[in-house]
Amino acid sequence: MKPKILALLFLALASLAWAASPPNFILIYADDLGYAQTSVPMMKERPELAHSLHQTPHLEKLAARGMRFSNAYCPSPVCTPSRASIQFGMTTARVGCISIHDVVMNKRKVDFEKNLSLAEMLKESDQGYHTAHFGKGCTPMRWFKDHGYDETDFIHRHPNGNAHGDWWEPVDKTLIPRDDPKRVFSLARSSMEYLGKRAKDKKPFFLMISHYALHVRNMSLASTRRKYLDLVAEREGIDEVIPDISRFDANAQDMPAKFRSHWERANYAAMMEDMDASVGMVLDKLKELGLAENTYVIFSSDNGGGASNAPLQGGKARMWEGGIRVPMIVAGPRVPAGSQCDLPVAQWDYLTTMHDLSGSRQPLPKNLDGVSLRPVFEKGNQGKLAKRDTGLVFHFPAHYTIPITSYRDGDYKLMRHLNTGELRLFDVARDMGETKDLSKSMPNKVKAMSHKLDDYLEKVGAWTMEEVYDTRLDELNGWIVRKKEEIAECERKLQSKPEDKALLGRRAKLRESLRKYLRTVEEVSENRRSANWL
Repeated sequence: MKPKILALLFLALASLAWAASPPNFILIYADDLGYAQTSVPMMKERPELAHSLHQTPHLEKLAARGMRFSNAYCPSPVCTPSRASIQFGMTTARVGCISIHDVVMNKRKVDFEKNLSLAEMLKESDQGYHTAHFGKGCTPMRWFKDHGYDETDFIHRHPNGNAHGDWWEPVDKTLIPRDDPKRVFSLARSSMEYLGKRAKDKKPFFLMISHYALHVRNMSLASTRRKYLDLVAEREGIDEVIPDISRFDANAQDMPAKFRSHWERANYAAMMEDMDASVGMVLDKLKELGLAENTYVIFSSDNGGGASNAPLQGGKARMWEGGIRVPMIVAGPRVPAGSQCDLPVAQWDYLTTMHDLSGSRQPLPKNLDGVSLRPVFEKGNQGKLAKRDTGLVFHFPAHYTIPITSYRDGDYKLMRHLNTGELRLFDVARDMGETKDLSKSMPNKVKAMSHKLDDYLEKVGAWTMEEVYDTRLDELNGWIVRKKEEIAECERKLQSKPEDKALLGRRAKLRESLRKYLRTVEEVSENRRSANWL
């Protein structure tokens, strides 16, 4: 047989073998990254949706070889419930975690280990998957090795949470090295080492890289920050050099007040680019190891940004589009390069999607909310998604902020204020800024969507706002009683030791704690009466 024919035959056989191999999955999850905060517009026809200052060239490359999603949603406008929802393929209402410090979840002792996680689903597929999670976890889920992850970087005394993005060891307040802001580069190194091991053992894998950026406290490399300080100065027409002094530095008082907001903008932009560089390191290693062709890479965020999310309304901790519509980019086998999908999708779809793409023959639990995104991964807007029992439900009965439940069905989004019951309706396909309330002009639509929403919340046993407020007040009142008892005990001891400094100090701390709890009771009561929407 001629060498040329042999070579073609070899390539054909190799291609068939590759196609038969289960695909790999990398899920890169940013923290508090808003819809319009990268240099990738989630709508190609609207370049103004790319941030004018922030530079994310590696995300641009990912979008160029894959698909961007203009209507992608995270499960919640805050991190903890999103991170629980994404792991189990359920809405926050069904999974039983709807907010940060979910008092009803704690009272009911919700057991997350009874659910099937992303990692457990892939390991049960009998395809030989190896699984890893590096970075920020989900506090109520605690140790991710208890949820099917073979390898994690949970090497601390407590499961990885927000504080691990501010301190290397939060308990001891050990500083993160200046050359690894928000751990972006150590996360990349851990991920690259992991990829190297999988390239050697040839095991299919699922790797979740969960960033601490862009959550406050904002941190960046000095060199990247200098670049943006100069860019901001040029844009603002500032002739002086903006000093690189943060409010945390020992010489913070030397920073002219007129430059402080400019420094914050530059620091945030630098943190964005540093995270993007971390993403680039991982993707370059994936290509170098020859793994890119058979790996799905999904990039998204756990909730909307804390900064401006214009033209979207609202942001983090708000149920408007700015709080729950997030950037999403996917690249991988059969995903068309430079493509865009405009169909509404949610992150609780990831579990069902990976189950489909992995070729698993194990049945999925019946109580999932996700549908497989494989049809749109391969065909974009021409792909046909399975019918959802209900649209996209975002239930947020939070006791510490504005409690709203949002529900998107097709082009329409219904919002219900959980204190007042007031309803608003928006066509978010045409009015992504949610500027025109259609509830009065479309009463039948409001009625139909309200009925579907109520049926779903009742079916999954979602927390009610009344139960959340009552449970929070019960918790606070219990703490108040205990603090009063501790203060009384301290004062009894002081009767015989009136000059005891340790006892005096303890009493002062207890009294301050008591004042804090009493103030919080007032705040919860004020929140309960509030009719504010923003």
